[in-house]
Amino acid sequence: MIDSKTKILLIDDSEAINEMNSYFFRQNIENVEILTAKNGKEALAIIENPDSEKLPDLVLLDLKMPVFNGIEFLEYLNSIEFSYKDKLNVILLTTSMNPDDKKRIGEFPFVSNYLIKPLSMKQVKIIISTNL
Repeated sequence: MIDSKTKILLIDDSEAINEMNSYFFRQNIENVEILTAKNGKEALAIIENPDSEKLPDLVLLDLKMPVFNGIEFLEYLNSIEFSYKDKLNVILLTTSMNPDDKKRIGEFPFVSNYLIKPLSMKQVKIIISTNL
């Protein structure tokens, strides 16, 4: 178990997926704050919030979402300057097995992994051990 406060941002238009992933992380991290967003625009509001005490340690991002999808979110983050950009850790979660999607996300240095959802408890434990 991780002792210090960990902040995780889950970005997925499926409330069920966000709830399941939140449950998995809460089962494995003792002191965790889970933030959720239904699309990239909501997520940007969280990340760009100047009142936030701490930025997310980890972002799990769905690729296919309405309003502002995962690629648009990544493109926007890549286009702006912010002080913690080099510390941003994004894991892409998707149902897409399209090799073009996987190739495309390789353009973004802050994306550390590409996983097919739904996540399993085993995958969450691996994510925690390798990313937090």
